[in-house]
Amino acid sequence: MESPVLLVVFNRPDTTIQVFEAIRKFKVPKLYISADAPREGNLEDEIKCAEVRQIVQNVDWDCDVHYRFLEKNVGCGYGPSSAISWVLEKEDRVIILEDDCVPAQPFFTYCDYLLEKYKDDERVWLISGRSHHPQYHLFKKYDYIFSRFGHTWGWATWKRCWNNFDIEMSDLPLFLEENGFNNIFSNSKHSRYYSKKYFNLMQQKDLNTHAWDFQFGYIILKNSGLSIVPSNNLIHNIGSFGTHSSGESYAHKIPKNEEYQISSEPKFIMINKDYEDMHFKLHINPHQSIIKKIIRKVKKIKRYIQRRFVVININILNII
Repeated sequence: MESPVLLVVFNRPDTTIQVFEAIRKFKVPKLYISADAPREGNLEDEIKCAEVRQIVQNVDWDCDVHYRFLEKNVGCGYGPSSAISWVLEKEDRVIILEDDCVPAQPFFTYCDYLLEKYKDDERVWLISGRSHHPQYHLFKKYDYIFSRFGHTWGWATWKRCWNNFDIEMSDLPLFLEENGFNNIFSNSKHSRYYSKKYFNLMQQKDLNTHAWDFQFGYIILKNSGLSIVPSNNLIHNIGSFGTHSSGESYAHKIPKNEEYQISSEPKFIMINKDYEDMHFKLHINPHQSIIKKIIRKVKKIKRYIQRRFVVININILNII
């Protein structure tokens, strides 16, 4: 395998060790590891970040490894995005794993093969390790398809694509003013959804401190970029209680396929509309009953209160 792997970590030793063990098992030949620093005044962060850094330094196979241990916390937006930029200053491609995305072993060869195959095809921007709907047989006879809907739970990209990344989404107001999503999607439900979604994101003044994937998704969409999605799921996300998560969803429960291999490839680079319609309906904008929405909201509030209670207790202990 020629492609480098980037592992982005922070303060979750319990999930980090599982991702690291998958990397170790494959014996990745070139590895970049970026670790964010503890949040200021957070004793629990200091302990767990130290544990994480100890785990990822245990590279005991033949590997060209590079470390980036930050001394100041930059958050879940600048942390991962600056790590990707760090790697792509030196490389022309990268496979990216965060500390809660456990890859199946075929994930590495799948990404490596497609990174080489489509390296010069400017239509292709992202290679997803994630497949949300393998049970619906939407891939027909092929082992991967093309879609405008990519996933960043274990993924890969090229420098030529990441060079366009703008965490500020500086031209988004003009793009929305000119009804840009109407020109991308022929399906009015899709265009209305994305117009509303990105308008709301634009109102979040602190978005850059806790997100980067929405921004890259926007860059891909506005440039008419495509993502590759495998016919079988290659990533198990075990971080259902991370910063961005609202709890375990069906997507967290889809098993990763350890037997996956590419034997049948699409002859043309075309959007799979059946997949997109199903993905939009079931994952991007699912219709929920009022009761389910209320239950989900209550659970989210409960988890928030629990997290705040832990932080308050830690701060009290620090004062004492």
